[in-house]
Amino acid sequence: MADNFIIKDFADHKLFLPLPRAVDAPESVARRAARDRANQDFIDSHPGLKPQKRVTGSFIYAHPPNYRGAEAFRYTEQDWLRELGRLKNFGIDLVIFQAALWNELKECYYPSKAFAEYKFFPVIEPMLEAAEKLGLEVFLGGYGSVTCWREKLDAGIVNSEVERQLACFKELLQYRKYFKGFYFAPESAFHGQRNPALEKFLSDLYGDLFTEIRSAAPGLQIMMSPATFYYPDERMSMMADAWQAMFAKAHPDILAPQDSIGCGCITLNHQQEAFAQWKRVADACNLRLWSNVECFECCAPWLDETARRSADPARVACQMANAEPWVEKLISWELLYYLSPELHPRGQNLREVLFGKTS
Repeated sequence: MADNFIIKDFADHKLFLPLPRAVDAPESVARRAARDRANQDFIDSHPGLKPQKRVTGSFIYAHPPNYRGAEAFRYTEQDWLRELGRLKNFGIDLVIFQAALWNELKECYYPSKAFAEYKFFPVIEPMLEAAEKLGLEVFLGGYGSVTCWREKLDAGIVNSEVERQLACFKELLQYRKYFKGFYFAPESAFHGQRNPALEKFLSDLYGDLFTEIRSAAPGLQIMMSPATFYYPDERMSMMADAWQAMFAKAHPDILAPQDSIGCGCITLNHQQEAFAQWKRVADACNLRLWSNVECFECCAPWLDETARRSADPARVACQMANAEPWVEKLISWELLYYLSPELHPRGQNLREVLFGKTS
């Protein structure tokens, strides 16, 4: 057990899953019901809402780190050509490889000397070869960890994180000709109140790491995808202030916030309020602003590896329509799974809303 998750071993790979908790407690049930009711009320009050923008980017991975999806760590180059070819046919022009390794899972997806003790899966090289043959742009994720989920960080943690992030990034430079951008894999979020100590440490982390990356690879675009939590009153404005503080020393080139509708951290009726604040951050820091559209929903049994399914297409259409006035590009999470007719037949209903086509 570590921090706020547990590691589950499936023999050939691992996942991190939520800690056991009372998901059937009355307050949990009421909270989920209120969230679902708010989303359905929004859908019902916007009948036939259709976005004009389409999803043109997708995250990919070796395997989802926290649930069962498409297990791409077994893919050959021919498998990648088939699966990425499907995405290209839908209109995807960019794939973002989530993480080159996962610290907590002790898995690495390229041959590494710095992380030789991790279990090795040969994923990145055949994926990059296939993406190049298909003419897809690639943003390559680096060192994956949950360090940024912590509410408290100290100088030792930050220094270790920078060192390990850079060790991974420097090894990935051997593939530099294949990728246009770098995805900073650790996720972060604003949790409802300012935390000056945490903001300072994250500012130091981003400052040290992004400066080193830009020095080693001039012109490489850096992307982040933080989560979005909704808080009433003035706290959404506080979110924007907090992120500007965290970006005080260095910032990414592209901010692609998770809309977090699928995770239930915010509801459709508050989505534009949140994007107004993300736009404020992007304008203040001169960032390109995208939206990471969550095309899934969490479901019972809530805490295990099966607690994901594709979302209601009407809900996803609202997410996209809410985001498009604020952003230049829509990307989505792990369409390798949710659009696979073999792995997730339910997801076929999403094709028209995501891409404007059904075939």
